[in-house]
Amino acid sequence: NNSFNTRIRETTDARNKLQAHLQRTMQEIFDMEKNIELLRKAIQDKESPMKVAQTRLDERTRRINVELCNDPVMKSLQREVTEIRESVRILKERLKASELSLARLMKTKATLEHDIGVKDNTVKIDTSYCMGMRKGFPMDPKIGPVFQMPTC
Repeated sequence: NNSFNTRIRETTDARNKLQAHLQRTMQEIFDMEKNIELLRKAIQDKESPMKVAQTRLDERTRRINVELCNDPVMKSLQREVTEIRESVRILKERLKASELSLARLMKTKATLEHDIGVKDNTVKIDTSYCMGMRKGFPMDPKIGPVFQMPTC
């Protein structure tokens, strides 16, 4: 009985640790979803400056009766467009990595929930059914189970 009670305690401790891990995972999922939302907003916020820079660059290349020149303003516009493209590319890479991380966290969450369910079921079976039957058995610690012979 003592060994069985020890096993029940160990299983309960393991379940509690899994529940704590699940809580941490849920917090990480919340943080990751917030991060993904911020990355999407940052990418969207880059669209307006990109449109302005590209429009200015396009207008400079199509001026009527003016020669196309590669002056400091033109170089600055080209550099700005390149920088915005690069920052959008980096943001998209981070977004992709965050989404993959979120998928892994969701998989971990499902695994933890399954494991917690198994531990709950194990504790329930051990405490309710098995331990109940063991306590119902008459037992002499020195001899072993005591069987009573039916009287006729």
